[in-house]
Amino acid sequence: MLRYVLRRLLWVIPTLFVVSLVAFALATLLPAEALTGAPTDVQQLVSSPAQFDLRLEAYREAFLDLPLLFNVAPEDVRTRVETAVHQLELNGPDAPLGAHTLVTTGGAGLPYLLPRLDDLSPEARGRVALALAPLAERMGETRAEGDADSAARFWAHFWDDRSLDFTRPSAERQVSRMATRETDLREQELRRLDTYALPELVDGIRRLTEVDELARLTTLARHATGAGPVLNETSSAADVRRAKAWWRAFWHVHRADYVPLDGFDRLIGSVGETRYGRWIFGAAGGDLGLSARDGEPIADKLRERAPVTLVLTFSAMVLAFAVAIPLAVIGAWMRGKRVDRVVALVLFALHAVPTFWGAEILIRLFGFARVTGAADLTVALDTNADTVRRLWLPVVALAITVLAVLSRQQRAALLDVLGQDFVRTARAKGLSEGRTLVVHALRAALLPTVTLAGMQLPALLGGALVVEEVFALPGLGWETLRAVEVHDARWLVAVVLLVATLSTLGLLASDVAYGLLDPRVRDAQRRIGEGRA
Repeated sequence: MLRYVLRRLLWVIPTLFVVSLVAFALATLLPAEALTGAPTDVQQLVSSPAQFDLRLEAYREAFLDLPLLFNVAPEDVRTRVETAVHQLELNGPDAPLGAHTLVTTGGAGLPYLLPRLDDLSPEARGRVALALAPLAERMGETRAEGDADSAARFWAHFWDDRSLDFTRPSAERQVSRMATRETDLREQELRRLDTYALPELVDGIRRLTEVDELARLTTLARHATGAGPVLNETSSAADVRRAKAWWRAFWHVHRADYVPLDGFDRLIGSVGETRYGRWIFGAAGGDLGLSARDGEPIADKLRERAPVTLVLTFSAMVLAFAVAIPLAVIGAWMRGKRVDRVVALVLFALHAVPTFWGAEILIRLFGFARVTGAADLTVALDTNADTVRRLWLPVVALAITVLAVLSRQQRAALLDVLGQDFVRTARAKGLSEGRTLVVHALRAALLPTVTLAGMQLPALLGGALVVEEVFALPGLGWETLRAVEVHDARWLVAVVLLVATLSTLGLLASDVAYGLLDPRVRDAQRRIGEGRA
């Protein structure tokens, strides 16, 4: 059985892969209609650099600057610098783009730029040196001012004096000291490193928890990039959570802009530096970005909302089974009689009632104290009886959506089993009708219903959207409807992946339960697990 389960789990991987491709198309390909091409308008760059940067950032956040599934030549900080220098060497229409790239790449590009300045012609060297003037100002280097020759000499002397500072151990040491205790000298040194220290700064923002430490690092990271939230000593826990998520998402998009891809990194980059690779690696690492609705990290919102929906869904499933099976037994036992017809009529009536209408009727009949927060609901389920009383009505409303299907399926399976030989043998031995029905027939008749239960899980998850909205339960369904209102594609894609994973695991669980109930199926599953079938 264990081998069979492992084999089925392996098949889950390609299933989720296909689902992820669909979700990827929704998340990254559809937004391409709004961004028809990369922003390369030099005139816009010259006249409105801020607008140019906003459009470029939106283009890159959608990963539209990357190929779809395979990248033959992944771009990194080294290739960005080479392209920018070439544009400045040619001094053509793209020269402003080259200058802009060198400034945005910042200190991270200096190790690949300054050592080769002497290899350029005097005119090209002067243009590159002048293009670095905004970077020198950002780094606090006022000595770079002057004509082309003066600027070129400054950068040559700068690299002679500071090249040893532009190493990973030096940057790690500087960031670690800055996080521990801020001094003007340490701040000056890190400002001079500029974006070269971003890997260590972002890593520190991820790891550290003290607000004063995070405030120092976010301030330096924003100074180097010109973007991103900055924390201070009065920042709340929610501010810290959002800032961490923002910088994590920023680094996921821009990491290759500031670090070289060598060796194994370049090999991984052929897949990772693609639209699908960026998207799936981010999702697998929990980096789902920020919600467009409220700016909260989507991963945190999933952790907060999912327990509400899961408790509601699985409670409704248990309740539906607990009611459907006895009703099916009664219907099979009293088949054709008035009780059977009444039960069938009631079930069909419940099945015909729309979910939202049934939920509203339950509210009017029994009343309902609306839950105001997901944390109140999930925490109080174990400690607060009043919260449990408030939850039972939504569970009933959701269970009704599958009750009729399960009950009628179970009744049909029981009637089929009652006509089989082993049941007739049990009757011939003198067993009562009730004992024959419950002890012998019901177990065999449960098999189709167990299979159907795995298929009903997606229906219950879909019904949870309606039930949570009617009862104001802050679960996945309630949040999803809010996301639809503001076209929050990232949240919708995350929910699609989660529901697909749960549905696939539900089908696997129903197969396992099938084998536990039927020895013949269990033997067949064992042979499949051993590769003999």
